[in-house]
Amino acid sequence: MFFRKEQPILMTHNMKRLAIIAVLAAFCVGAQAQEKLYEVKSGKVTMEMDMMGQTMVQEIYFDDYGAKQATVMNMQGQKMRQIAQDGSNIMIDDAAKTATKMPAMGMMGGGEQRINFSNLDEKTIKKYKVKELGTETIAGKECKKYSVTVFMMGQPQKQTVWVYKGITLKSSSSSDFGEMVQTATKLQENVEIPASTFTVPEGVKIQDMDMSMFGGGW
Repeated sequence: MFFRKEQPILMTHNMKRLAIIAVLAAFCVGAQAQEKLYEVKSGKVTMEMDMMGQTMVQEIYFDDYGAKQATVMNMQGQKMRQIAQDGSNIMIDDAAKTATKMPAMGMMGGGEQRINFSNLDEKTIKKYKVKELGTETIAGKECKKYSVTVFMMGQPQKQTVWVYKGITLKSSSSSDFGEMVQTATKLQENVEIPASTFTVPEGVKIQDMDMSMFGGGW
C-alpha cells in the first residue's frame, strides 16, 4: 500500500522532467523567429518522442511561416503547451491555469535562433557543421537528411534531422539524458491555427522556473 501511494508522485515527477527536456529538444522553439523558417505558411505536425523508455505525443503548431510556434505535449493524460514569447519559452498547463517561464535555450542554447534549413548559408553550415546525407520519406513527405552539431544547455550535441520545406519531421540525438528520437506521424499543411494557440490565457500568472533543477536536484 505504501509503494502504491508513492508511485504516482514519481511518475508525475518524471513526466515533468520529460516535458522540460522536450522543450529544449531540436524541434522546439528558441527565440521568436525574425525570418521565414518554413516554406509552408501554417501547419500542424503530430510527433512521437521516444525517450528514457517512455513515449510522448507532441503536436507542433505553426503560423506565419514559423514565426509563431507552439508545442502541445501529451504524456499519460497530462497536457502541457509551450510557446515562445519575448525571448523566453513559456510552459502552460491550461487545465491547471499555470504558466512557467524558462530561458529560450531551445535547440541552439543561449537563446539563439534555430537553424533555418530553408535558407542555409555558408556561415550557418560552418558554425553547426551541417552535412547533407541524402533523402528519406517521413510521414509521406520526402525529406532532406542532415547531420548537425547544435548546443543543448551550452553543450555541443550531434543530431541527425530529416527536413521537409524547412520543417523538421524527424530528429535523433544522444545526450546525458539518453537517446531521444522524435518522428512525425502526420503533417497537415496550410491549415488554420487559432491565434490563442500561441498566447498565454488571460488571467494566468507567469512564474519563473528554477533552473537549478537541471543540476541534479530533481
